[in-house]
Amino acid sequence: MSLPLPDGATLSELAPGVTLLTLAHDRFDARLSLLGGQLLDYTRHGEPPLLYLSPAAVFQPGKAIRGGIPLCWPWFGAHPDDANAPAHGVARQQPWVLQQVMRDAAGFSVRLAGPRHGALEASLELRLDDAVELALTTRNHSSAPATLSAALHSYLALGDIDGATLTGLAGASYLDQLQGQLSRFGNEPLRFECEIDAIVYPEGPLTLHDAAWGRTVTLSTAGSASSVVWNPWIAKSARLADLPDDGYRHFVCVETANAGRDARRLAPGESHTLRTRLQAQPSR
Repeated sequence: MSLPLPDGATLSELAPGVTLLTLAHDRFDARLSLLGGQLLDYTRHGEPPLLYLSPAAVFQPGKAIRGGIPLCWPWFGAHPDDANAPAHGVARQQPWVLQQVMRDAAGFSVRLAGPRHGALEASLELRLDDAVELALTTRNHSSAPATLSAALHSYLALGDIDGATLTGLAGASYLDQLQGQLSRFGNEPLRFECEIDAIVYPEGPLTLHDAAWGRTVTLSTAGSASSVVWNPWIAKSARLADLPDDGYRHFVCVETANAGRDARRLAPGESHTLRTRLQAQPSR
């Protein structure tokens, strides 16, 4: 029996083995890949896109899609014990099951059932209206405790990285994953002038300021005490086959996470929800 869909919601095949949910509302359009349970894009009418999707992205089962909001689960980065396991877990490369799509005057609500890895099982709820909200829930079905790390790997689109800044980091400690050392931010906004890959432990919301498009994007979180800030810059962009050489100029990843020392330990039967809300507004 096929799932009933409200007006404006359609299913199609983006590529062999890749099902796409398209959501067309009075105020915005969005697309969600069931491969990876991944929101690919969201654009309010008359405004620039909220998310960056690489024009060279690969849509193929078993491959991670470059852009949108990939789901890193149930580990972030390299697997702690298995060097052959995929980076950032299995959720990005596996199909998710569409369970519900609802529409109201303000937007859409979507619920997905995700993969199971060992005793851990994932589910995702999305709320799309004037903002984007994702809630990734993990339940431990085991009789033993289990470790979880995860990230909502948001590729936030930029008009241009020149003039872009990130605020909310003042005095925050972070792990520089390029240098393998702990450090601390100063009081000035973060400017992007080289490659960055950092697990950050901020005290409150982070806001990305985009001078080229004259807007800000604020990330409000729950169930998280860490964020990841990533941009590959020039040399790494050139090495990534699924990213244009100048792709680094058009996004910054600011990821709500349970990463580094913020990894969670789930008791038997316990669940944990990692939540982010992305709100774009004109700069003041």
